[in-house]
Amino acid sequence: MNATNEATRPTRTGAAPATPDTPTGPMPMLGALVLLAAVQLMVVLDTTIVNVALPSIQDGLGFSASGIAWVVNGYALTFGALLLLGGRSGDLLGRRNVFVAALGVFAVASMLGGLAASPNLLIAARVLQGASAAFAQATALSLIVSTFPVGSARNRAVGVFAAMEGLGAAVGLLLGGVLVDAASWRWVFFVNVPVAALIALLTPRFIRAPARQRARFDLPGAASVTLGLGALVFGLSRAADHGWTDPSTTVPLGLGVLALVAFVGIEARSPQPLMPLWVFADRNRGGAYLIQALMGAALFGMFFLSTLYLQNVLGYSALKAGASFVPATVIMMGAAGAVSRIVARTGVRPLVAGGTALAAVGMLLLGNLQPHSSYLTGVMLPMMLLAAGLGLTFVPATIAAVSGVNEQHSGLVSGVSTTAIQVGGSIGLAVLATIAATTIRSQAPGTPLPETLTAGYTQAFQIGAIIIALAVPIALALLRLRPTSDQNPTASTPATSWSRTRLPALCHPSRDPATRTDGTQASWSCRRAGSLQTEPTAMTDHATLAPRSFNSG
Repeated sequence: MNATNEATRPTRTGAAPATPDTPTGPMPMLGALVLLAAVQLMVVLDTTIVNVALPSIQDGLGFSASGIAWVVNGYALTFGALLLLGGRSGDLLGRRNVFVAALGVFAVASMLGGLAASPNLLIAARVLQGASAAFAQATALSLIVSTFPVGSARNRAVGVFAAMEGLGAAVGLLLGGVLVDAASWRWVFFVNVPVAALIALLTPRFIRAPARQRARFDLPGAASVTLGLGALVFGLSRAADHGWTDPSTTVPLGLGVLALVAFVGIEARSPQPLMPLWVFADRNRGGAYLIQALMGAALFGMFFLSTLYLQNVLGYSALKAGASFVPATVIMMGAAGAVSRIVARTGVRPLVAGGTALAAVGMLLLGNLQPHSSYLTGVMLPMMLLAAGLGLTFVPATIAAVSGVNEQHSGLVSGVSTTAIQVGGSIGLAVLATIAATTIRSQAPGTPLPETLTAGYTQAFQIGAIIIALAVPIALALLRLRPTSDQNPTASTPATSWSRTRLPALCHPSRDPATRTDGTQASWSCRRAGSLQTEPTAMTDHATLAPRSFNSG
């Protein structure tokens, strides 16, 4: 293999060997999980906690009607644009280093937001918050992979981490209402400062510092993917308010697509790419990324449309609307926790297919809401079904998205995973918001406002059900990751790993006499698109799911 490709070649699957600062006991491992889950909760919470405070922020700082949207869009723009770069930078610069630095910047940005005396200062603080949150979330998931060994420990950690997605979105609405009513809108920013600072201080004690990958930083790739994702998120944020044909929507979307196409071309030619394209060659990871994008659309759509229905149709206050999501959030967390215990026995495919089907049913039932539907039967029960389905799906989809790579590439796959959810959510939200707005405008003149609004929201819910239902055939067709249990000769309990059902097509064992045959490193020659390529396959004693890196041999 060429020396230039050495840094991008996966070599070994599973957790890294213990180092002197590796958390080995149950308490340090629990401490690491609490810290990483708290960061996920804080980052997701910050995407919704500000929504409740927007009217107070507008009055307090004198935002214009159009300018206030940038308090939300400024965060979403940099967050979505930098997730992939954030994950990969952890691989190159040290995941724990990037994680702690991102938390420090997030605390500073939150303090600046709380102290802001003008609209421009607050928008700048939100842009900085979104950028640091992207680095913190992407490296947090990669630290889950590098800290917890393959098997039940990692499954439980992924379950807790995934549950924070729904909990943060719901708690943000509730906590935002409490802080605005009890104190001031500034406290929706100040509340982050002690939390981020405390996690940054405790991280070196509970989380080991994984080895850094030695590679040259791919600056052209970083610039093109950041520009592409940023323009894409910006264009989607404009689509909901200005329509899909407005130049302020089409120009950024077109620029984003061109930049992402250029990014793929750069990565295909780069000797040390920011995102090696072998990441998408695996059917399990590719399918998981598609499913995560659809899940993001369903989750963002549920909170957005349900909040509008509760406040604009049923007349709920912001605080009461936030509290209305608590039952669904509890169900989502319970489902994610239960799945983390059984996924090692069932595999990912039945859980993802069944969970997304259940979520589609819940979304479809929300599409039957009426202007005078009761909260208990009309809203809460369908939301609980939808939340249960998403809870069943988050953990196995995340496992499929980050499995099959060695520790040095965990930041890469974690960045792609979080980017899929964020960009999928942005696309889904823009589509559903546009459908709701178009349906509302098309209602006959004189239709009572509650009926008009309900027609728009329910139409969007029904389209959302179709979107999440698309994940069912994707899961059945692409997900082939399933558990295997082998008795570890050095342990008293079976070790759970993941394997594919068959080897890639057109691959066969290499006959190169230099190939190692001791079971720790095998090499496969694959013929794809008329060229002979080498596929290094990492193996451990119990993990037969290998990363696939296609490099010219």
